[in-house]
Parts: sequence; C-alpha cells; structure tokens
Amino acid sequence: MQLNIAIADEHTIVRRGVNAMLMGSRSAGMDTFDALTLCFTGEAASTAELIALLAQHTPDILLLGRTLSSPQSQNPLNGMQGLALVKWLTHHYPALKVMMLSPDKNPLLIRLMLEAGVRAYLSRHADEKTLKQALNSVVNNDIYVDHTLTSMLFQSGKAPRETLSLREHEVLRYICRGLSLTDIARRLHLSIKTVSAHKMRAMEKLGVSNSCQLYSLLASTRMFDIAI
Repeated sequence: MQLNIAIADEHTIVRRGVNAMLMGSRSAGMDTFDALTLCFTGEAASTAELIALLAQHTPDILLLGRTLSSPQSQNPLNGMQGLALVKWLTHHYPALKVMMLSPDKNPLLIRLMLEAGVRAYLSRHADEKTLKQALNSVVNNDIYVDHTLTSMLFQSGKAPRETLSLREHEVLRYICRGLSLTDIARRLHLSIKTVSAHKMRAMEKLGVSNSCQLYSLLASTRMFDIAI
C-alpha cells in the first residue's frame, strides 16, 4: 500500500526533519511501515504553496505545522493559518487526513483542532517513535494525541485560559509573536477597535489589569510556548 504524504510548515528545518525521521523509520525496518510504501508528494512553506500543492495532487496525509508564511496577497485564502486553515482543508478535502505539528499546548486549541477534523495532534518535541505511533493510528482511522498533551485535555477542573474564545486566543497568540494591534487587525481582517476589545476581554478572563501583567502571565504559564 502506498501512502502519499505532504508536509507544510514555514520552517525548512521542520519539513526536512520530519521527512528524514519518517524515511529513517522506514529504512530501519520498523514494523509499522512494513506494509506501507511512504511517498512524499511535496512540501509547502506558505498557505499559498499548500493550496497550489493540493490542487495538483491531494495526498493521503498532510503533516501541518501551526504557522505558515503569509506574504502579502490579494487572495484572502493565502493568509489562512491555524484553525481557520484546518477547517478550510477538511471542508474542501474531506478525504485528507491532517496531522498537526504544533508548539501550542493550550487545551482549548487542541480540542478545537480535533473538533475541526485534525486526526493527530503532536508536540514539536515528538520523536520518531511518537511520529510512527501517530501515523499508524491515523492510517487505521484512529485519533492520536501526543501523550505529553493528553493529561491537559482531561485534567479535572477548568483553567482560566480555557474560557477564552477562539478570537481572544488568536489575538493573544499574535501579541506573543510581537505584532501590534494594527498588525493583528490586518491579519484577522478586523478593526483595531474589535481587536482591542478581544484583548481586553481576554485580560479580564485571565485576571490581569494591564499589558505588563498579561505578558508576565503568558510567559509564566507558557500558554503559547514562550518565555521571557
């Protein structure tokens, strides 16, 4: 059985590293792949490249990084990332199995990704064994979540950050990447006033009263895998 795989991530080292890990697993004779012939159909560094790649040939599995480069474009589709991109992919390519490679450890985001159709959610710290297990699960139509993340999904109680809406989560993620409210508004196609409102509501839910406290909280909890 031939399994066609594509990789999309803005970082070349991630794309080539995942490719090498899978090829290394295959050449090492790991049992999981004995009945499979892995075939890489391409890679993409941006959403535009990914859309073009899928239009030419739809793979069986897409290993998707959380971020893709998004140069200025007149086509709004080329600016899609994260959850919005996953929803678009599962709607337009229902047979495509998406495996997410992400540094995000937020339980809310993981749940939303799985609800949107992601078949596997992996930490970027995953090794060859974990990648093999995830791929095997997806091939067998199962759902796989990295064991380092499952405890957060099923922990009792509800952490304050889990009450954040998707938009509030997106705004905070962009803030952590150093974008101004103006830049965020442009990325999300919202007004600056609306972006500011999302930020203020998120701060209220997180129990902080100013931007300094917000940044300190985000860094200490590593909500978006950042640290000061």
